[in-house]
Amino acid sequence: MHRYLSMRRVALFLALAVGATAMAASSGPMPGGFLNSGVGEEEQQAMQAERQNYNLRMTFASAGSGEFLTGIPVTIEGIDRAGEFGPYPDSGPLLWVRLEPGSYRVRATYEGNVQVKTVRIGKGAVELVFYWPGATPRAER
Repeated sequence: MHRYLSMRRVALFLALAVGATAMAASSGPMPGGFLNSGVGEEEQQAMQAERQNYNLRMTFASAGSGEFLTGIPVTIEGIDRAGEFGPYPDSGPLLWVRLEPGSYRVRATYEGNVQVKTVRIGKGAVELVFYWPGATPRAER
C-alpha cells in the first residue's frame, strides 16, 4: 500500500508540473527569449509581428549611411542581478531580447570596435541603436 501511495504522489506531481508549464506558456513570453534577423523585407515584417513580445530592441548600423550591419557579437550582463544573456555571436541587423525588469550592460562589437551601453528595462520597451563610424556592411566588400 505504501508503494501505491508513492506512485500516486508521483503521478499527482507530474500532473501539477505539466499544468504549471501549460499555464506559464499561455501567460505570455518568458524572459530570456530573443529574435535575431531583419536582413530582408519579409524577415523585418515577421519580426514586427512579434515586436510586442520583446522589451529590448537593438539595431546595428553604419554611421552616416545608416546601412544595416550583421555578424555582430553581443552580450548582455545584468547589473543589479547576477547573470549574463547570450552570447549572441552573429547578431544583426536587428536583435530583440526579452528581459526581466532591471539594469543591464550591453556589449556589441563590430570589426574589433566595441560599444557598451547601459540600459534600464522597466514596464515599456527600450530601443537601442548602435552606429559604427566608417563601417562598411560585409555584403559590400
